[in-house]
Amino acid sequence: MRYLLLALTLLIAGRAAATGEINVLTDLKSPFPPGCVAVSLPDAPASTENTLWNENIAVPSVGSNSKDARVQVTIWRTGCHDSGYSVLMVRLQKTSGDFAVLVPKVYAEAGDVDRPMHVAQLLHHPAVGNVGASANVISEAPVTYMLGVDPFSIDGETEFSPEDYNDVFTLEFFWGDFSPFAAPKGELFLIEPYVPEFDPPQNEFQVLHGRMSGQYVFEGLPNNGLFLQIGEKFDDTNTITATFFTYMNGKPFWVVGAKDKLEPGFDIVTLDMLEVEGGEFFSVPPGSYTGDDVSWESIGTLTIEALDCNRLLIDYNFSEAGLGSGSLEADRLVRTAGYDCNPWQ
Repeated sequence: MRYLLLALTLLIAGRAAATGEINVLTDLKSPFPPGCVAVSLPDAPASTENTLWNENIAVPSVGSNSKDARVQVTIWRTGCHDSGYSVLMVRLQKTSGDFAVLVPKVYAEAGDVDRPMHVAQLLHHPAVGNVGASANVISEAPVTYMLGVDPFSIDGETEFSPEDYNDVFTLEFFWGDFSPFAAPKGELFLIEPYVPEFDPPQNEFQVLHGRMSGQYVFEGLPNNGLFLQIGEKFDDTNTITATFFTYMNGKPFWVVGAKDKLEPGFDIVTLDMLEVEGGEFFSVPPGSYTGDDVSWESIGTLTIEALDCNRLLIDYNFSEAGLGSGSLEADRLVRTAGYDCNPWQ
């Protein structure tokens, strides 16, 4: 019955996607912050305590009538810097068998159950959506995936929340679609709750990446703010641009800093901040001034460090310009539509 319901669900989703009604980055929410693991996936658990499952199981190759191959299944949680969140990692490796073994279909359900009813996805790249690795060939080299779970069950009876994802839930790997006689039932794995002491983040500090882009404000400093943009160039390096909107002598004033050729995965960056003078208001006729009329002068530095998906630590030093030095905590005001770091907060 579950598989008939699944076929109908996929048919409806396909029609909705064709009319532009489904955005896999926003509508099919991941049960974890997409910005938690945003550069590359970890290769292995952080420790023995971090390992939930490490089993070598018998599975069928494509079309086989028996379980004629074996796959090593390793499962662990990677913690997030956003409190209370983790990402479940699944590593698959074919260890024996003469024929191809495919990545199984995956299902999940809150609690300890016999038949999970939420379609899940094994995601090989840091992203969210309903395009997983099922039916890909399992490699003889280990490959790590993130587990995404559809929040709505196939039968429409239950929802699967981030709270469910970080508590006890049942994970099912089902090879029956590829070898129905050999694997009429799925392999069940009971996933234990997220424990921060055992399930550390991938990196010691929150990484600065594109999902951190947005607008930030500062408590106690009304109508001041920071625009942060983290981009990517064709050579796979990152760029970062910070524009700080503030006041000078009671009038609006802004300073800007930028840096490029940054290797992805950085968690702190110091920018030379520039004061811009010259030019005219944009409504003047084109050609009213040139680039030579605009001057750029360094007046200090800004060091940006990510605390979690929605907070930054800003260290500033404008002492040479007589504007002081210190630290501020920035809180996110605006997030990037369809490319959020943590849509659950």
